[in-house]
Amino acid sequence: MSTAARLAAPVSKGDRIGIVTLSAPEPAAQPDAFACGVQALAGLGFEPVVGAHATGRSGYRAGTTDELLDDFHQMIADPSIGAIMCAGGGRNSNRLLSGLDLPLIAGNPKLIVGASDPSLVLNAIAARTGLVTLHGPTLMWDLADPDAPLETAEHFTAMLSGQSAAARIDAPLTWTRPGSAEGPLIAGCLSSLRCLLGTPWEPRWDGAILAVEDAFKPTDLLDQTFTHFRDAGVLDKIAGLIVGKSVGCEPSAGITVGGMIDELCREYGWPLAHGLPYGHTPRKFTLPIGATLRMDSSAEHPLTFVSPWVAAA
Repeated sequence: MSTAARLAAPVSKGDRIGIVTLSAPEPAAQPDAFACGVQALAGLGFEPVVGAHATGRSGYRAGTTDELLDDFHQMIADPSIGAIMCAGGGRNSNRLLSGLDLPLIAGNPKLIVGASDPSLVLNAIAARTGLVTLHGPTLMWDLADPDAPLETAEHFTAMLSGQSAAARIDAPLTWTRPGSAEGPLIAGCLSSLRCLLGTPWEPRWDGAILAVEDAFKPTDLLDQTFTHFRDAGVLDKIAGLIVGKSVGCEPSAGITVGGMIDELCREYGWPLAHGLPYGHTPRKFTLPIGATLRMDSSAEHPLTFVSPWVAAA
């Protein structure tokens, strides 16, 4: 299948957004939070459409693999659905990879939004179909939170509609290796992206800008994960690295996640920046996976997407 860049139509207020669960039964466990998220999405001007099994429970997942795939594929095939949003996270969305209907997804391009564990599905789809996907907020953790920073929803809706100003990611970054690079973005939760290594859904790392973050893991465990990326040759291929703000990742023996990554990256020459708020942080940017990102430590806007992430309206 061709993996040339494939763009979905922009999504504006009044459009329908399908809600799916790809892993953990978080909507079943926290129905009030799920209901608040649905209400908040409607409050942003969209029409939420809840998948048949999004609020279900089957052990530690929201449904069987077939049920969750059926929900997802129905949202993809429904021409009235403008975008698809994941309800939350989990640990097992890689169960769905072998059942993804890639021709269906490629033939019906639409924006797919998620974070944490589902970020591996976003990157797998981008790698195999060329479809630009969105690493952004989740329904339950972000939209449902009444105290969530307004910037999170604002940037999310701007990215959905393809507003040009959303291309500039004006986050304060710390550059431990200044420089510039440009390439397609691969972004996700570090420990979730690891599930793609050595599989048919592994991203094409050559010349890519890699952005990683994680949550609620100690530094020594993330060291094991990041070392796996190094030993798999990923760090030899990428053009630049962006380390997102970690959430609940405690230092190990006084060593922070950032310090560990800096140590493991000493031998490489590409630019390295820390501190991007995305993924698990309350304030987060929505990042189009597969779009071309320019990172430049000396620029007025150090992170800028220089290719479109949605089709022309």
